[in-house]
Amino acid sequence: MGATLIVEFGWFLDRAPWAFSNPGLNRVRVGRKGFTNLLLTRLGLTRPDTTHADRVGQYLQRLLSIDTDDKWFHGSLAVDPWSTAVELLEARDDAVSNGWSGALPADTLSAAEVSPLLRTLAAVESAEGDLSPALADDIRGLPAALLSPLPLGIDQVILQHAESNFPRIWRDIFMLLRGRGVLVSEKAVSGAQPQLHVLTAETEWEAAENVARWLACGDNTKTAVVCSDHTSVLDHYLADRGLPRLVVGASSSWRANDQIIPLFFEVIWGPINVRLLAEFLSLPRTPVKRPASGYLLQALKQAPGTGSEAWFEALDKIADHQDLGPSWASDIDQLFNTSLIDGDTAPGSVLVEKAAWLTAQLRRLAKKKSALLPTVEQLLQVIDLLSTVPEVSRPDVRRIVSSVITPQSNSIVAQEASPWMRLAHLSELSDDVDYVLWWGFKDATLTPGRRWEAHDVATLEKVGISLPVPEDAAAFAIQQTLASAAHCKNLILIEVEQIHGARTEGQGLLEALVSAQPTTSPDDAAKPLADRARELRSTPDELTTADGLWVFAGRSAQLVAAPQLLPTLPAAVYDVGANPSFRPDQLSFSQLSKLLGCSFAWVLEKKANVHSTDAALIPSDNTLLGIFSHKVVEVLHKQLKARAVPEKEEIHRCISALLPQYAAELLLPGQQRRHHAIVGILIDSVHTFFSQLSKGGVTLQEVEQDFKKNLELVGSQGNYQVAVSGCADAVGVDGDGRQVVIDLKWTNHAKYRREEVAGGTALQLALYQWALHEGADTTDDPTAYYMLKQGSFISADSHFGQPLRSAVKPTDLWDSAKKAITFSIDEVVNGRVIATQVVEDNRAESEPSRETACRDSGLHYVKPPCRFCELGVLCGLKGDFS
Repeated sequence: MGATLIVEFGWFLDRAPWAFSNPGLNRVRVGRKGFTNLLLTRLGLTRPDTTHADRVGQYLQRLLSIDTDDKWFHGSLAVDPWSTAVELLEARDDAVSNGWSGALPADTLSAAEVSPLLRTLAAVESAEGDLSPALADDIRGLPAALLSPLPLGIDQVILQHAESNFPRIWRDIFMLLRGRGVLVSEKAVSGAQPQLHVLTAETEWEAAENVARWLACGDNTKTAVVCSDHTSVLDHYLADRGLPRLVVGASSSWRANDQIIPLFFEVIWGPINVRLLAEFLSLPRTPVKRPASGYLLQALKQAPGTGSEAWFEALDKIADHQDLGPSWASDIDQLFNTSLIDGDTAPGSVLVEKAAWLTAQLRRLAKKKSALLPTVEQLLQVIDLLSTVPEVSRPDVRRIVSSVITPQSNSIVAQEASPWMRLAHLSELSDDVDYVLWWGFKDATLTPGRRWEAHDVATLEKVGISLPVPEDAAAFAIQQTLASAAHCKNLILIEVEQIHGARTEGQGLLEALVSAQPTTSPDDAAKPLADRARELRSTPDELTTADGLWVFAGRSAQLVAAPQLLPTLPAAVYDVGANPSFRPDQLSFSQLSKLLGCSFAWVLEKKANVHSTDAALIPSDNTLLGIFSHKVVEVLHKQLKARAVPEKEEIHRCISALLPQYAAELLLPGQQRRHHAIVGILIDSVHTFFSQLSKGGVTLQEVEQDFKKNLELVGSQGNYQVAVSGCADAVGVDGDGRQVVIDLKWTNHAKYRREEVAGGTALQLALYQWALHEGADTTDDPTAYYMLKQGSFISADSHFGQPLRSAVKPTDLWDSAKKAITFSIDEVVNGRVIATQVVEDNRAESEPSRETACRDSGLHYVKPPCRFCELGVLCGLKGDFS
């Protein structure tokens, strides 16, 4: 006699583990999909799998084939074809899974009452074109398949819930199985409900601490843990107690490999989104080879657009690189610069052609990184879908990609063996246990099926198809959860009141569980369910007695007060020992300002190479506008030749030509108002700049003039020679032959620069005059800031309008700056590194401020650059250092 196969079948058991308490051979536990596949396998009717995205694409083609202006779905199909196909295919599959073949009532009266939805589904069902079968089609075909004489090899089917609760088609399947000699029976379920315990914590951290403590207080061999939410926080507490982690990841579409395809299809459209391009280049497994992505990121940091001088310099480096070459440079330039897709739509063939490059690169990477093989398969699927559409909009490309690349919940940590059983929902419980702990109870959901309108249910009933009404479907899910709850003696529900600072909603299932609880008196039975649920709830504070005894759900632990640990401020001054390597060999003005303002930040950035990612350093806001406006002035100066002042229309043309190269962000959707405002400001401001120079008798000679000059200093450890390099924004000559230096600024307010000039602390201007003159000292020749946003000069010289009175001569300022530079280099070389603002914040009131101390010592004072510093977490000024 052959082996006996027993099938345990439940509506929600497709994810459930097989027998836990009494495992054995020839016994399987399956849901709809598992049972259908088992029957088809035994009958020799298996088929290749087809992805949902492929089926949506096929269904869309059928919809397009029957579409006319008067069709019910025409408007939706025109606006959002992919989503329309997704919605209608979902309705079609749900009807088919209940046995529908596409037929509608034949009599005239009934036909007139058919809804547009059912008319559409019936028309598409009979339309020409492929539509690969899915689970719904397999279920519809089971009654006919079971008429086959082939043996099933199944002796018994045990239903996890009452047969009467199943849809009609499944009741027909059970009848056919009985006709083939299979014993179909319902599982005997005890009506006794478990004792209910509800822990209501304010945050998941509180909840996780108490859950881990509870699990640590028992052997858990007769315990099931239901995880309806991710367990990343809970796993930390479990690991601290030496317990195995549950390893349930949060569903996310932001995993690095899952971002490759979406980002690629974003950055091949114009106008280019520079930030997304930077993210694409910065991915851990970016398809762009590392040397090439590094060159391109450096170019984007200099000019946030494509097609700039920095961009082409990066391409030249790529072309000259031994592992890249001219073909790589050409491909990159075509993809992200010269051949960007214009407009809101594109032929599917164009997108397929561009994706060929990505396919080749991913296949190259997948040879070494097998984790990219699924990404290659996903890309090929996207390409197949795109190849079927003659024209596709950008939003539809996003929807196609998102339908192929669904959010993943795989944890980056491997699963660990544990004494408890792990479930995703209580309805999966089929074994008797002592305890069920339900983590993420408020997030628990069951999807019983589509909610059909009552008239659609009535219409299909006339052709012999019984669709579940919404009320019955919801009741079925609740009944199965209550039936599964009877398998445990104690049910522990974990509620979290807020997640990420937002209040969470209640779980309606709680009322059903409370309602099923036995009552001890008529008064209890008469209480509202909300009051009964409130009495069952406990908060973490209520679990511990005054003497430190923690008790919850039959387990207890004696708590011992932990010693109080007060957070310690990070050190403000670091004495790391003399280190000659800390001596700077070369400094720009920004590096020099950082050294004078905060040696801690300078050492970390320039000597320890600590900095933000390249993608985070792409210029934005005022920095981007400053780079852009500088370039506009530079290009116009080259175009002027013998003229002094450009026409406004000429300025406008220059701005329009440079926007994609230096400020591509302003061309993106949603930026139109900002774009027009900035262009208007810039036209007037640049015109004023050239006009005022001409009026003041200043001839502009160079824009963006590079310089490099050695600064000789005498320090405590000997002589220092530091190369000071940089670029002066605008250099000219006045009527007296004196050199004029102007620095262009784009800031929201001009107040700080006015205070610099009036107070004689404009170090940048003094440094530029020194660097552009021969000799060791600077001069008192004219200098100015030009505030681009405000369209005005700030200067102590009359060439630029009303001059400000400066408290300090540029030569005296430079002398105090050299003393400050020498002092700062001495400090870092001697191993004394200072987080300046931290020292300032913690000084005693009787001590002089750092600014006062510097000026009393004849040293130039520079304010710490904390506002723009990315290292504040390390010095303790930002974040939670506890």
